[in-house]
Amino acid sequence: MIVDARGRCRPSPGQDIDAFLDEFVESRAPLTGAEIAELRAIFRPAVAKVMAEAADRLTEASTDAA
Repeated sequence: MIVDARGRCRPSPGQDIDAFLDEFVESRAPLTGAEIAELRAIFRPAVAKVMAEAADRLTEASTDAA
């Protein structure tokens, strides 16, 4: 997990969504099972979208370079 100067978290290069969410949850204060489930429900779609967009940009860059 990468944390920027503003405290925003994002997956490390090559880190999958589940590993990122595990690391994110572990970095927070003790959470209940319900709180962990809620964080996963909130972040999973957002992280998946960001990762898909990054993959698309890499594909476009590769295509443009060829």
